[in-house]
Amino acid sequence: MLRSVRFWIAAVLVVTALICTIQKPAMLPSPSSSNVQHQTVAAPHKGSADPIASETVNVSDTTAVSETTASELKEYAASVPIVSEHKKMDISDRVDILSEEYKDFIGWIYIADSDIDYPIVQGTDNQYYLYHAPDGTENEVGSIFLDYQCASDFSDKQNILFGHNMQSGMFGDIRSFKEREKYDSHRYGWIFMNDRRYRIDFYALAIVNAYDPMFDLPVDGAKWQKWIKDNSIYYTEGIISDDDVCVALYTCASDFDDARALFVGKLEMLK
Repeated sequence: MLRSVRFWIAAVLVVTALICTIQKPAMLPSPSSSNVQHQTVAAPHKGSADPIASETVNVSDTTAVSETTASELKEYAASVPIVSEHKKMDISDRVDILSEEYKDFIGWIYIADSDIDYPIVQGTDNQYYLYHAPDGTENEVGSIFLDYQCASDFSDKQNILFGHNMQSGMFGDIRSFKEREKYDSHRYGWIFMNDRRYRIDFYALAIVNAYDPMFDLPVDGAKWQKWIKDNSIYYTEGIISDDDVCVALYTCASDFDDARALFVGKLEMLK
């Protein structure tokens, strides 16, 4: 009797083991770098159910590393003069809407792999939008705004965009560009307007005094460029000439009393 019970117990255990073996899922092979596609996240475009699904980038097009993270692909996107069609459509839609809603709205600035993705306004002075949102409501964060002395279409030789140095958002990311790797990996930006689009080719990060007379625009192009170069932490040769149009992203800095950081680029109008 005891042997019979042991026999049936053993039989049940064998059958159970066989069932578990059959039902266990097979391990998928690790994908190789030659056929993997990684997805980059873009801001949702109205009418698009899943923006990620159409925003894929093949690893072989961006890096030789077999395992590329979304963060690394974002950094790559900020290092090349390319912006996705999806992002262009998204910002263009925003520009169309805000142009109708806000009287002082003039465009949108975007730098990949950063918090800089904001509407641009222009007031009648350089004070109002320090503490007002684009719709005119009071807001301690303020807005990104173009110097009131500048032409609203960025056609002047020097154009200055102001933004607060926030811990997160506005022009706070410029603070991190003091690291050489961060500066080198953020070389391009874009300004979208109703009737035109600019690419920004960044070439300098300078620390200047807020009360420098060079802010009394417009100024001589050669003097402006020498001032930027003389005060630069980083400066890339061969990008700018005295006759080029440039834009400077201006924010507070802590290097000394009344210090300001200028992230400066050349404007290239795109078709």
